[in-house]
Amino acid sequence: MAHVIVDPRRCEGAKDCIDACPERVFSMRRPSADLPLLVRMKVAVHGGKQAFAAREAACTACLRCVDACPERAIAVVA
Repeated sequence: MAHVIVDPRRCEGAKDCIDACPERVFSMRRPSADLPLLVRMKVAVHGGKQAFAAREAACTACLRCVDACPERAIAVVA
């Protein structure tokens, strides 16, 4: 099983990972209130939510999400 890591300090909520993932591993949720203000502002521009690995067990480590993420916020460890 692969371990999917989304860095909340880098993810701006562009949703490219959701579109790229064939296994529908990712979902969106509101960012943590303890993130830096600049990060929260960037997330707000993209709809106010960040990606997270809601279905990590479904990940096949294809790395499409890693390639698709414009912020380089995703790592997959197989």
